[in-house]
Amino acid sequence: MSILRITKYGEPILRQKLKPVDYHQIAPQLPALLKDMEETCLAVRGVGLAANQIGLPLRLAVILLPGEKEEDPPTKYVIINPEIISKRGEKTEEEGCLSLPGLWADVKRFTDVTIQYLDENGQPHTKRARGLLAKAFQHEVDHLDGKLFIDLVDPKLKPEVKKAIKKLRENWN
Repeated sequence: MSILRITKYGEPILRQKLKPVDYHQIAPQLPALLKDMEETCLAVRGVGLAANQIGLPLRLAVILLPGEKEEDPPTKYVIINPEIISKRGEKTEEEGCLSLPGLWADVKRFTDVTIQYLDENGQPHTKRARGLLAKAFQHEVDHLDGKLFIDLVDPKLKPEVKKAIKKLRENWN
């Protein structure tokens, strides 16, 4: 298992819309890849990590929802070829991203989403989510579509966000 390098804002792979993967083609590498992605996400205290955030052009992500208590293990979702099929409600909340470390901004997200995906065993799922899971699904699917949370920031705040990114980038590895 390894902690992987996370791609940062400005790296081209973060803006690529990733094509669906052939599950059977990637299945042999999945166990090791998913372990590394999970370990990386936990090491940086993230909730989710998309494959393009570690430099891989694969349409898959892991989501690790924190347990109710700090000692509880996270609830893990592996989403391969995810697509959001319905969206309801809206809420503006603060959000951050592992590819923009140190930056937080208010963004509007749907409060209730339904997503279709394959799990790590290639089994299809349809899952309705609310709260943090709905937010995480949207954030990771956006990554796989080449979008970042800063694209959702109120246009009036974009100059401030750009200024903050410029300052933060000086400390990124």
